[in-house]
Amino acid sequence: MDTLEVIYEEALFYDNRGYQDKAKEYYDALYQQEKISIEMIERMTAFYASIQNYSISYELANLGIERKGSLQYFLPFYLFSFQQEGKIDDLDKLLLQEGMEHFISEKHRIAQFYYLAGEQYKAYALSVKLSNKIDRLFFENPSEVNLYIHHYLLMVKMEVGNQNLNQARFHLRKLMYLELSKMQEWDSIAYWTIVLDEVGEWVKRSDFIDCLAHISDNLKLIVTFYYDLMQSKLSRSVVDELNSQVFDDDFLDHKRRMCLRLIHRLQKKDGWLIGIKDDYNAYPHDLLTGILYSTYLEQTDRGHWQQHVESLFKYHSDKAEAISAYWKMSKTKKAVKSSASPDTQITFLGGGEKIGGMSILVTIKGHSILLDAGMHLKEEYYHPDYTPMLEQGITFDDLDALLITHAHLDHTGAVPYVYKQNKQLKMYATEATRRLMKVLLLDSVGHNKDLQGFDEEDVRIALIEMNTVQEEETFIIPSKDSAWKVTYYHSGHILGACAIHLEIDGVTVLFTGDYSIDDQKTVEGLKLPKDIQVDILITESTYGFLPTNASIDRAKQEKLFIDSLSQTLNNGGNLLIPAFAVGRSQEILMIIREAFNDNEFLPFDIYIDGRVVEVCQIYEDMYELQEKKSTLLGKEVIVGKHVYSAHGSSSTTFDDFYEDYLAKGGNCIIASSGMLTDQSASSLYAEKMIDQPHHAISFTGYMDEESPGHNILEMDRRSDDASISINGKRKKVKAKVDTFRLSAHASREQILKLIMDIQPKQVFLVHGEHQKSYTSNQTVVSGHVIYPTLLDLLAHLSSDMKIIPAFNGSSYTL
Repeated sequence: MDTLEVIYEEALFYDNRGYQDKAKEYYDALYQQEKISIEMIERMTAFYASIQNYSISYELANLGIERKGSLQYFLPFYLFSFQQEGKIDDLDKLLLQEGMEHFISEKHRIAQFYYLAGEQYKAYALSVKLSNKIDRLFFENPSEVNLYIHHYLLMVKMEVGNQNLNQARFHLRKLMYLELSKMQEWDSIAYWTIVLDEVGEWVKRSDFIDCLAHISDNLKLIVTFYYDLMQSKLSRSVVDELNSQVFDDDFLDHKRRMCLRLIHRLQKKDGWLIGIKDDYNAYPHDLLTGILYSTYLEQTDRGHWQQHVESLFKYHSDKAEAISAYWKMSKTKKAVKSSASPDTQITFLGGGEKIGGMSILVTIKGHSILLDAGMHLKEEYYHPDYTPMLEQGITFDDLDALLITHAHLDHTGAVPYVYKQNKQLKMYATEATRRLMKVLLLDSVGHNKDLQGFDEEDVRIALIEMNTVQEEETFIIPSKDSAWKVTYYHSGHILGACAIHLEIDGVTVLFTGDYSIDDQKTVEGLKLPKDIQVDILITESTYGFLPTNASIDRAKQEKLFIDSLSQTLNNGGNLLIPAFAVGRSQEILMIIREAFNDNEFLPFDIYIDGRVVEVCQIYEDMYELQEKKSTLLGKEVIVGKHVYSAHGSSSTTFDDFYEDYLAKGGNCIIASSGMLTDQSASSLYAEKMIDQPHHAISFTGYMDEESPGHNILEMDRRSDDASISINGKRKKVKAKVDTFRLSAHASREQILKLIMDIQPKQVFLVHGEHQKSYTSNQTVVSGHVIYPTLLDLLAHLSSDMKIIPAFNGSSYTL
């Protein structure tokens, strides 16, 4: 028998009989050897853990994992021993191990280790990726409630640390409203409800008295105060205890004093604001303190008051108190003229309650104009349904013009169709939009000839007839005995995208199209005049109803994306980024270039493919015309289809190209479509990569629920047989899959702020799913809101303006 086997048998003999000292002699001898088997490593790892020699147990567990031993066996020893002996860098390597995606609870523990070691960014990045998986696990198996609660308590803690208080409250509400039988960690939940000013909502639970019994005394005092306040029955004993009690926790004691301030205010006692400035400076992100300080500034320093309310809204834009304060301040800054007209009608022909087929008819005192003409994503008819317009007696010949906001097909895909109905129709767009439309429309004709009702020639003629406009230059469109005054304002969504401002006979309309408030790498954010007058605002609401990681700070999203890219390349894999040809692809290229701008050249090759190629060239051309120094292309950017396309001089097939250029790994690929549609350029790469664990696929934008990309993101990968159909082939999903919301749309909070800044009389919400709302699992949600939708937040303004979620086929009057 081999010497190692002899030593191992002796170790087992003594170990099984409880002679630990003797067994250790033989295990120690084995530990010095290099060629011990996985079976030996397993037994030795358990043995050294049992005698609390965590250093050797940790080292052996690490070795077992490196040698592709059972993660299920080694991970518990590894993580337990890590607490005593581990190094944070080792966790980075552990997360790269094949099969780690199945170990959700263990990855949560790793996030906790990161957090405790001061690696908050790593903890946050990992936890964000875990959230959907933990939600699903808890939904399927309610016994996983402990994991669920601890995960979201960690998320709350980190979001508070990031000063992203809206998102922290969203996570906290998932715990506040858990069914009573599922509740755990009562004091932690109670503490954060106090910190985040959610106690007033929590105490509205019908079973809250039962909850109160589980909370410890120091927290119970403040919670009871809010409960009594909501019942309009403040008791003398609670007030006396608030006066006499002093908490060891500084923040709780601050909150106690703020409760007393609130009582004195309600009692109209003199001096209730004395010292409020010092309290605010100590805790500038506390909502209650901020509201009380706002009252002080409104009375003493109105200039500073406006700045303060801006900041208050920034951190608490999901709270009624902050919304009301901002709305009050906003109304003092802008005088709004009244131009209401009963002869104004808005008809939504597409793009109302869902994304796709955007087209809006605006009729004012008998003058009609059309805004956008987009394609439907998943409908029987390709173009919008213009029947409601025709039923009003308005034909295509009656339209004064068609105005286009931006090039994406859900806003322009039916332009040739509309033009064919009236070839005298005046059409307007920016030059960048016109150029981008050419690429997208000609591509769409090839895929949808039988559905569209137009061909390539129709596209070319329509684009030739398109009038180009300049941003911020008002132009006139004649209309019977009057005229439309039209101004395009930069909207920041993609190159050439604009919001459209209309005025005729004293009535003003602003259609935002799709817009971004934040600057992107490729385009700046929305630019509107501060004094713009708007009677009717039609705004997109893409991210207004369901939570997405769009709420995460954009700079943090970009860092998460670059870290994922670097990790994949360092691991010898390729990263595929399925991306929309217009906007997202170019943004990703710029993010990558900026991240590696310290390098003379990128340290890896980027392959672009699909319609991304033509669009990048248009961006380059427009940047040159605008005298911008931005560059998308370069020596490291290789056009994939130029190598393998049969349309070029090369006879190389895609399979040959992939084998020769990409199979070795270490490359980044950006290809359309963003949803991984079958037979698209991105699907060709995904088909090669998705069953290889060292590769990765990163989605960065909107996903239609029926798309292959959405199916990959939502699929349960805990089974080794998890597979998906790509281009008609079943493929196992082994590659790492990530999603990053590098949004080109306004967030829920930004849409709300824009509405309050503009102060229209009537608001229409389009391009969003306003029939949907978030419901957390295993919660008591009757009468409670986990994630307030845009409509929930706008309800606080309903006494001053009419808010209407628009529906396709419906007409509305001012």
